[in-house]
Amino acid sequence: MDLVELQEKVKTGIISMGLSENEAQWDEHGQWVLLKDEIPVYIDAWEETESTPWNYANFEKDRSIFQITIPFCFGPTLKRDAFFEELLSVNLNLLFGKFSFNSKENISVISYRIPGEAFQSTSLQSMIDLLAYYSEMAYHVLKDEFNLKRVSAIN
Repeated sequence: MDLVELQEKVKTGIISMGLSENEAQWDEHGQWVLLKDEIPVYIDAWEETESTPWNYANFEKDRSIFQITIPFCFGPTLKRDAFFEELLSVNLNLLFGKFSFNSKENISVISYRIPGEAFQSTSLQSMIDLLAYYSEMAYHVLKDEFNLKRVSAIN
């Protein structure tokens, strides 16, 4: 899918959620940030510039990528390996989402990434709701065991 077309579809999805594109636009073209219950929701639409072993299957067909990312907690200081193992186990049960860890920022996130051609603007709200649900559930189930600290827009 053409990158401009994908970005227009994202804008349409944002508007269908009752937000103006300007209310959600972030500082770079193709990136938006929304708030869902004080939790930041990052939306990105971009085009891959080079093939890697991770995108080779789709690279020649569609270089555009759509992604939603919700940071849900900072990495724990104790029992980190057990925490990461738990997230990997949870990933097996999730629909459409996956937990990941950004070591540079020490933040665990849940994300949804698809080729641009697979994005449907009518599913944006439901994808955000699903990821937010998983994020909330994982945080509340794991917070005591791993002494987790929540990521929010006010951190």
